[in-house]
Amino acid sequence: MSNYIGAEPSYGVFDKQILTGDGSTTQFNLDYPVATSSQLLVSLDGVIQEPDYSYTVSSSTGQGTINFSEAPDASGRVFITYMGRQLLQASVTQSESFVDIFNGDGSTLTFTLTRTPAANSAANFAVFVDNVWQRYGSSYSYTVVGDVLTFTGAPPAGTNNIQCIQLNGVNTLNTVADGSITSAKIADGTIARVDLSFDPEDDATALAIALG
Repeated sequence: MSNYIGAEPSYGVFDKQILTGDGSTTQFNLDYPVATSSQLLVSLDGVIQEPDYSYTVSSSTGQGTINFSEAPDASGRVFITYMGRQLLQASVTQSESFVDIFNGDGSTLTFTLTRTPAANSAANFAVFVDNVWQRYGSSYSYTVVGDVLTFTGAPPAGTNNIQCIQLNGVNTLNTVADGSITSAKIADGTIARVDLSFDPEDDATALAIALG
């Protein structure tokens, strides 16, 4: 009987990957993207490495990477175990708020936000000038395109008198990868297979048999 550290996975596999150090490279591509470093069990020449201290992970355009704080030694063997990958991949969703503070000068209309908003809509912002709430829209007080906040009229001069609150930022969550669900994972009777093909000759034969 198998024993597990933590909860036993109900589905998924423990994939592995082997890398070889060269004494200078700190970043390596992963076979599968992961959301957090704790989803990996990493050993370097048999020594277990601590997540977020010895290494971190990141992902760009679907390619996951592992980033070591110090380059593995030349010919060093890096053994990576994906802890119950469960056919998941990292994706982006909305989460947490963020605040930008600016100084007005009576003439500047545009201000660059620290983070690119998750969505450019009135529901995503709360903007105040001199503690007065501003209404979103080109016919009202301001608009946002990309990471640029543009006022329809220049805010008055003041120190930290402009406050832009992004009500949603970005956070990485796990979702099922496209094309990864197999027949074995689908309960019988939940999905019916429909044959949309049409063959007049076969239909004529079936009709003749039915009519005798």
